[in-house]
Amino acid sequence: MAKFTVDTQLFKELGQMLVGRDSTALVELIKNAYDADGTTVTVHGEGLRSGEGFISVTDDGIGMTPDVFERGFLRIAARTKTEDQRRSLKFSRKYTGKKGIGRLAAHKLSRELVVLSTPDPEIYGSPGEAVFATIDWDEIERHESLDDVGSGIRTESSPHKGKPGTTIELRRLRSAWTEVSLARFVGEVQSFEPPSFLTNPLPETVVESDLLFSSPHVRDSAKRDVGFKVMLSGDFDVSEDFWHDLVERAQWVIEVHAEEGESDVQYVVCPTTAEVQATPGSERRSWSYPHPDPENGPFFTARILVRTKRIPRSLQPFSQVSSGVRIYMEGFRVLPYGQRGDDWLELDADYTRRREPFELGDLLGDELMDPVEEETLFRLANSNYYGGVFLTEAGAPYLEPLVNREGFVPGESFQQLRSLIRRGIDLSVRARAAAAAAKPSVQQGSIESPEAEDAPVKEAPIDKGLEAALHTIEQLNERTEDLGSQGDELGDRLRDAASSVQIARDLLKSSQTEKSQLRVAASVGTQYAAFIHEMTALLAQARKIGELASQLADDPTLSRSARQIVGVMREAIGELTENLERQVSFLTDVVGGDARRRRRRLPLEARIAAAVQLLSSRLDQSEQTLDVQVDPTLKTPPMFSSELLGVLINVMSNAIKAAGPSGRILVRAHESDSHLILTVANSGESIDLDDAERWFQPFESTTSDVDEVLGQGMGLGLPIVRRILGEYGGEAAFVEPERGFATQLEVLIPLRRRGK
Repeated sequence: MAKFTVDTQLFKELGQMLVGRDSTALVELIKNAYDADGTTVTVHGEGLRSGEGFISVTDDGIGMTPDVFERGFLRIAARTKTEDQRRSLKFSRKYTGKKGIGRLAAHKLSRELVVLSTPDPEIYGSPGEAVFATIDWDEIERHESLDDVGSGIRTESSPHKGKPGTTIELRRLRSAWTEVSLARFVGEVQSFEPPSFLTNPLPETVVESDLLFSSPHVRDSAKRDVGFKVMLSGDFDVSEDFWHDLVERAQWVIEVHAEEGESDVQYVVCPTTAEVQATPGSERRSWSYPHPDPENGPFFTARILVRTKRIPRSLQPFSQVSSGVRIYMEGFRVLPYGQRGDDWLELDADYTRRREPFELGDLLGDELMDPVEEETLFRLANSNYYGGVFLTEAGAPYLEPLVNREGFVPGESFQQLRSLIRRGIDLSVRARAAAAAAKPSVQQGSIESPEAEDAPVKEAPIDKGLEAALHTIEQLNERTEDLGSQGDELGDRLRDAASSVQIARDLLKSSQTEKSQLRVAASVGTQYAAFIHEMTALLAQARKIGELASQLADDPTLSRSARQIVGVMREAIGELTENLERQVSFLTDVVGGDARRRRRRLPLEARIAAAVQLLSSRLDQSEQTLDVQVDPTLKTPPMFSSELLGVLINVMSNAIKAAGPSGRILVRAHESDSHLILTVANSGESIDLDDAERWFQPFESTTSDVDEVLGQGMGLGLPIVRRILGEYGGEAAFVEPERGFATQLEVLIPLRRRGK
């Protein structure tokens, strides 16, 4: 009689190939410990870097009898979790597994699996026998059919002894673990459970107002359930917990509650205690919104913390791997939601399109808010949110997991979940914008921000005063006609005065425009200070990827064509690393701790070399020649290093743009009796010296084409140079170029500051 047979290849298909990543495989074993009513599970790694070690998962659950082991653990897609309403025997926990194949995930990590399990007599009715079993995946796969696995599975029974529980040990690991893979793995495993700040009541030091709940509903279990805790030891115990420090630096809290049996979804957006003190206009706000499917769900609780300010550098690595809004099912994280690079809520996408408005729908409640002007500018990226969405099997019956255990099928139920969570985040954006708009204005004479210092309201009286003076001069000039010869002389003086006042008005308007744009430039500069940390992290990652590519290129098991591809990739990574090194070096010089800490005499040649390093790629691409003739002993008068570098970058980049392909640039410096004199000359485009002063006016750019590296000029480079030099009594001007060059800029810096 014909019958189905199953090839042993099934283990590989359901284990090594079905599970997306190593951490997912290990989490499946941890879930098994939860389903077995464990209260504590210890995950231990030893010798992972050499590949000769092992991984063990030990729990204090109800264990297994030999019969349960054979009917459940050894049976593929066993029905044990579909019986008895899919709940555990002791704490009535809702089972996290559905298909009965999670234990095969161990196949992805090791070639051998050892099980030692002692049953709980209170559950099984008698002391029973303990289970000791070994599964050799390689031996099993030597046979064609599951009907004949030979010695691939060996089981023994022994008298009951010791405390109930199960230990699963993974031996003969499939590969050695690099530092990078171990760090990634540990980060994913440590995040599979929500951090305590998401599940415990928030302390008053974080938020004083009442929210929607003190603790979210994380798991569906009996009241007698004492909880579930995971301990990491050995090679897995490698990171510190910075959650407390991160939570203390949050500015807002979002909570969402969609409860079964309720027709509305509840929202609360609340400022933290620190934010209330910093922004007096901030306050707790609450709303409700009709649930799109109050009969079928999804029903859930969610808590999200919002960070709007920079964090210390020491916290940034932890923040990078811990940020994002994550999804948890029965208390276990569902990858990849909230992972770095995953944008399931489209926060990063909308952050880059800040100008696009958003609609909040049919909200209900007493605290409705109209749209706030420029509220889209308050949008934040994924990295500014830390939170969790807590689901249970009963509350989200129509969320179907993907076969590789990573994510849900993007059906209607998942889209509803996404929309409800996103609405809470958009509400927080509007609440923050409203708080900023309601912030009391600072009275004149008090300490103000740099932006307020240049506000047009302060400059308007000056403008009106000059206009009034000009009008008065014109009236007086009309009366001079009646004064004869004396009137002619007075009229000439009045016309000179009118001309001077008009020049002052023009300069004032130019200054207002320049200051407006400089505020924009200053805000960009502030962002650079944060961006340098991201650049440093990218540089470290690029170097690590380069090392891995080098290892691959030398791998003899790869085909020749594969090694060639890796070689090209290694070369590209090398160029990327080199470019990042240049940028990091420049940014460190500009915004580093010493950039504006104190003025000091700076070696000019070294500062020029730093500028050249940043601009070297443009010089190479255009095949330009740069000649630097500076005495290594030459030093500037006391200056801020950031200001000197700003001057050098601006004047040299202008010369590089103007020189054109295969052009020449000359940088020369010397001392006179009273000044340090720096000249930068270039071939290519020349400048009319009679009209040269215009290039020192804001927004008068000498370039109209967009340079691939240096960008298109904004017309602020030379005004900034002149502004910086003015602080030191210096000057910059175009002069007659020496032979062989088209344009020459001369920078004068007094060796002693004026008044000294």
